Amino acid sequence: MITGDHKNCADLPWKKILLFTLFFCTAITGSYLFVDLPVAIAIRTMDTQIVNVFQVITRLGNAVWYLVPAALLFLLFHYTWRKEQWARWSLFVFSTVAVSGLTTDLLKWLTGRWRPKAHLHDQLYGFDYFGVGYEATSFPSGHATTIWTFCLAMTLLFPRYRLLWYVLAIAVSISRVIVGAHYLSDVLAGAYVAVITVLLLKLLPFFRLERKL
Repeated sequence: MITGDHKNCADLPWKKILLFTLFFCTAITGSYLFVDLPVAIAIRTMDTQIVNVFQVITRLGNAVWYLVPAALLFLLFHYTWRKEQWARWSLFVFSTVAVSGLTTDLLKWLTGRWRPKAHLHDQLYGFDYFGVGYEATSFPSGHATTIWTFCLAMTLLFPRYRLLWYVLAIAVSISRVIVGAHYLSDVLAGAYVAVITVLLLKLLPFFRLERKL
């Protein structure tokens, strides 16, 4: 069991996190320079029936689907059913989704990246910083952040179904690109925020999570 903040910090694989961060920074930069626009342009010619399917899948990235049930389950487990470990786990899911979502919202505003629709209509591409409005808040993808955060949290709690969680996260992430809401690098950045958030919050002694991600 984790007993203190110093042990929590020591438990973090800092070298692996650094390598992971460098890898994602490289992937995001490479995608921004060489992949994002060609993929976004190619997707515009995709069959509308395929796009319609992903329009449904992409809704699973809405944070409300996870925040509300997690909050309700916490209240039920804590006050009605008196199952404290399950209450902590429910609060863990709520906290990771909420914290990663707030982090992403802040980054969206700071970076002010134009969405693919802005390039389609006005040939705008790149970062304008301190973006306001839907079309200027593309980076990172909020839906990708949410679905990866939820699925990684569920992988910790229910590792037997990890394949299901990963498939769900990948499907929703891909949908954000196919429906034209985000570039690939936006999705990669959202996944990165999710991983770091889950790694940090799982070390809090309150949640009593000893499993490795």
